[in-house]
Amino acid sequence: MASIHHPNARRPRDAFAESPIKTLRRDHDLIRKLADKYLNGHSLDVRRQAAIQLVQAIHTHSRLEEAVFYPGVRKIEPNLVAHFEEEHLNVDDMLAALQGMHIDERRADMLMRDMIQSTLAHIREEEEELFPMLELAQLDLSAVALEMQVFEANLVHMQAQFGKLGVRH
Repeated sequence: MASIHHPNARRPRDAFAESPIKTLRRDHDLIRKLADKYLNGHSLDVRRQAAIQLVQAIHTHSRLEEAVFYPGVRKIEPNLVAHFEEEHLNVDDMLAALQGMHIDERRADMLMRDMIQSTLAHIREEEEELFPMLELAQLDLSAVALEMQVFEANLVHMQAQFGKLGVRH
């Protein structure tokens, strides 16, 4: 009979939540793919769909970082985290300006492209500066990982509820 405490067994917390950095990299990959789909879409319909998905992905990702990830890692590099929070405010302003616009409007397309450029630069900075610092610090981020998982689940639940009510978010 196998031992319950096998030395190579994963700790229980590892079974429930992936590393916060891995989660954020996955989000970054999705945002890059949607940005590419928008920028290189061959039809207005493809670009419109990509824009809707991209705005939602950026919004959700930003809320996750602001509410859970940044507070959880601020002690490692407070100035860099403050810089990233400022960049989020800039993107939030662009997201707000896009509300109610139609993607086929020239102004909306220009704003969307600016937002994509800002977001991709922000992602590069996080991946090249913050993530390596966190990996070197070898922090136990398991609590942050679980909080992120709960936060994402709550967001998905709320979005589903809004969808049932016919409310746009």
